[in-house]
Amino acid sequence: MDFLSNLFRLKPSIDPTLQAAPGRSGKEKQLTFIRDSLKPLLKAEGYKTAGNKWWKFNGSFFNFIELQNFSWNSMNSVDFCFNFTTGLTTDIKNGNKPTIHDGIPHIRESYFEVKKNEYWKGANGYHIDDITDLDRFTKQIIADFELLILPKFNSLTNKESIVDFYSDEFWAPRIKQSLALGYKDVRMDN
Repeated sequence: MDFLSNLFRLKPSIDPTLQAAPGRSGKEKQLTFIRDSLKPLLKAEGYKTAGNKWWKFNGSFFNFIELQNFSWNSMNSVDFCFNFTTGLTTDIKNGNKPTIHDGIPHIRESYFEVKKNEYWKGANGYHIDDITDLDRFTKQIIADFELLILPKFNSLTNKESIVDFYSDEFWAPRIKQSLALGYKDVRMDN
């Protein structure tokens, strides 16, 4: 056998334990996480669901969470984030099912002081792939929700709590204006 033929021929693995074991893809792991952990957590907190969207009514207000997958995802590598909003129930255009667009502010995980960690990368949100340890991934995100996100988000039940929470220089004037008007109006005329 000449050198090139020998170089490019298929060679069996020396150690069978080094061969890739069939496992679940990143997408399958994400779906398992959503079905087995996230949906039950949010349901226990009183959220209704449709697909990857969850909402909860608090009198004349609602809180809304949406899981957004990114367009560049593949079966084995999935980046996703959570979008959050709070709004007036009178602004819901589709009966009792709000959308992210019905709310006043549009924020992400970082607004709740989620810090970069093994699975949350900041701008691109969370990452899961075919080699991700699903148990560790689940524990991290559920901890983010239980310790950082839900205690703050679930407290947004009246005008005062909403104004206090969305107090940054961008959202505060828009929140105050919309609450004063009684409907969503995020346009700020100077």
